[in-house]
Amino acid sequence: MITNIKIVGQSRLENIIVIGAGFSGLAAADVLSAAGKQVVILEARDRVGGRARTEQLADDIWLDYGGQWLGPGQTEMYELAERLGHTTWPMFVKGYVRTIFSGRIGKYRGSIPYNLPLAGQWSLLTAVARWYWQSWRVPTSSPWKASGAAELDAMTVGDWMRKYLPHKDARSTFQIAIESVFAAHPDDISLLHALFYSRSGGGFLSLTESAGGAQQDRLQRGAQPLAESYLAVLEKRGVECHLKQAVQRIEQQGEEVAVYSETEQFTANRVICAAPPALAAEISYVPPLPDDKLTCLQNLQPGCAIKCFAIYERPFWRSQGWSGSVISDVAPFHTCFDVTPPNEQRGILMGFIEGRDGVRASDYSPEQRRNQFIDALVSFFGSEASKPIAYYDHTWRDDEWARGCYAGVAPVGHWTTVGYQLREPHVRIHWAGTETSTRWAGYFEGAVRAGKRAANEVLSATP
Repeated sequence: MITNIKIVGQSRLENIIVIGAGFSGLAAADVLSAAGKQVVILEARDRVGGRARTEQLADDIWLDYGGQWLGPGQTEMYELAERLGHTTWPMFVKGYVRTIFSGRIGKYRGSIPYNLPLAGQWSLLTAVARWYWQSWRVPTSSPWKASGAAELDAMTVGDWMRKYLPHKDARSTFQIAIESVFAAHPDDISLLHALFYSRSGGGFLSLTESAGGAQQDRLQRGAQPLAESYLAVLEKRGVECHLKQAVQRIEQQGEEVAVYSETEQFTANRVICAAPPALAAEISYVPPLPDDKLTCLQNLQPGCAIKCFAIYERPFWRSQGWSGSVISDVAPFHTCFDVTPPNEQRGILMGFIEGRDGVRASDYSPEQRRNQFIDALVSFFGSEASKPIAYYDHTWRDDEWARGCYAGVAPVGHWTTVGYQLREPHVRIHWAGTETSTRWAGYFEGAVRAGKRAANEVLSATP
């Protein structure tokens, strides 16, 4: 039942409502408020940050349950951090990467696991080269216009892997990389989508590497505090942010847009929707969205990832020559990282359960996941890993306002049938969110770029 009606500001023609207080919504509000518009942000959660979630725990431990990394080329996020006084630090990568393939325990340094059999190394290198060649032929602004788009969009990444990665260990390595980027199984991802996503983020190695790649740097005290600082600056400029206001319906009539939550109505001139596509599709629209637009949003269902953290009295693996990074073909933990902040005496290892493994593990108890993680860490780093002083995890599939992560994943046929609708305004509703970005789609960087692009669309639109 609607109990309050709020007309934002004095003139509705100067008012904008932004749905979502993640980095995309905040960036849109930044551009609009700087241009003199009155902006109200509506956020379903009881916090800002969206898919950035940082838990401040006892004994001054903090963990990024959500997105956590920045890397070269993500200029908007680095500039934002500098502007707001948040420092960054490089993830610890000194030492060997632990590998387990086909029952063989090994190690390597660098980008490519050179401890694979020679046939596996050759298979992997030629496949990565082919991936680069194909991805750089996909225009990020319009993937459906790529040469051979229909054929690429009819294939899954899994189909491509079975064709071009005949060596088992090479195929396992590539699959681990794909799942670490998309949090989805290769057979659930359109090849055209994956190629677009890869190019938007600077290429395969850019997306999968630590030093020199998208997993290079962390934000001191976490990613969510950066979003909180961002909102604080915007509020000083007059931006309002209303938490616990999940949008249920948007009605457009003439030059007015009414946005309804369960208890309130907000009225303005235009709306920017920066909610994840799968959630945006559940909002009721009057007039209704075009069928292709609705299908486009519904198609982009998020992947599934669980982040598991084990905290130790000290980072014992470092003294043994390990970086803390792992690549393993043993389910469910295929990757692991040392996420210990600088100047922290304790050590923190973080492992992912992703894709179909993540869906299954979402039904396990935290104790079951803990036992699996500790067992995996012992297999990686020895018996010292059996005695953590604390364990935490977070299942993004259980997050009501995300339903998964890291971003929406397109199935086969998406881009060549309805993908053209992704950024198309619906009368006075414009679309942001990282999935709509042509650069760094799926990352915080893409979220900021998309928010700014949508805001400039609004400023250029007819009042």
